[in-house]
Amino acid sequence: MLDESLYLQYKPLLFSIAYRMTGTITEAEDILHDVLLGMEKADFQTVSNPKAYLCKMVTNKSLDYMKSAKKKRELYSGPWLPEPVVTHGKNDPILKVLQKDQVSYALQTLMEQLSPIERAVFVLRQVFEFDYQEIASMVNKEETNCRKIFSRANKKLDYKVVENRSGNERLQQLVHQFVIAASTGQMEHLLSLLSEDAVLYSDGGGKVKAALVPIQSKDRVAAFIFGLVKKFGNDSEYTVEPIRVEGQVGLLLMVAGEIESVICFDQKDNYIHTIYMVRNPEKLQHISLYYKLDSK
Repeated sequence: MLDESLYLQYKPLLFSIAYRMTGTITEAEDILHDVLLGMEKADFQTVSNPKAYLCKMVTNKSLDYMKSAKKKRELYSGPWLPEPVVTHGKNDPILKVLQKDQVSYALQTLMEQLSPIERAVFVLRQVFEFDYQEIASMVNKEETNCRKIFSRANKKLDYKVVENRSGNERLQQLVHQFVIAASTGQMEHLLSLLSEDAVLYSDGGGKVKAALVPIQSKDRVAAFIFGLVKKFGNDSEYTVEPIRVEGQVGLLLMVAGEIESVICFDQKDNYIHTIYMVRNPEKLQHISLYYKLDSK
């Protein structure tokens, strides 16, 4: 049996790998639990590199999950969005690793375009900077093959993982103005913040009301936002608070002290281009937990 202290040492990294690959907090936690159980049964006397071994275990379990989840997500009611993670926890080492890797929520969503093996190689190489020899061992592929897989994944995404800080600052300004425009009914102001090809994704998971198809064009997105404001605007228990999701600015919508939605943003050419609204209650459970812990 491997020393459990080593597992605890690498737990933040292992969780981050599992979450980046699966896009779900619950599944990442289940994968880590399975890895811990596997450690208790296995003989580790011949393990010379515990970190690589544990990462391989997590990678393989994540790959198994992604292969089985692909069909389920194709049958999902409306757009499927990853579970958002609040990354401004004060003392949680897992949240610190997720914030450090600087993967935006937009990129986490875009990675759904990749096949399971493409996603695994991309995450291990681009996000966690493993060398190709290590990756080849983790995914049971030839090193040359892994290089080709990474190149293919990179072309599919065409997205910078590490966004510059000025970009984050601009996005924060845009979101601040977005809240002002939406809350005060300034349609023209809101339209001026959105790109012409703006798109809004709303994930209710069939459990709460949400748009079943992406809302496209800035006029339709603005109309949808003002429809929400009209719906909730007269509710005295309705609040909008800024939070950090995946290290970037986001919004927390609450009604009567309960989380109603989490909204994330992406920008293009100094305009808000994409809005992600996560409303599925199952995907907000961890947000609620982290938010309450961080508010203490």
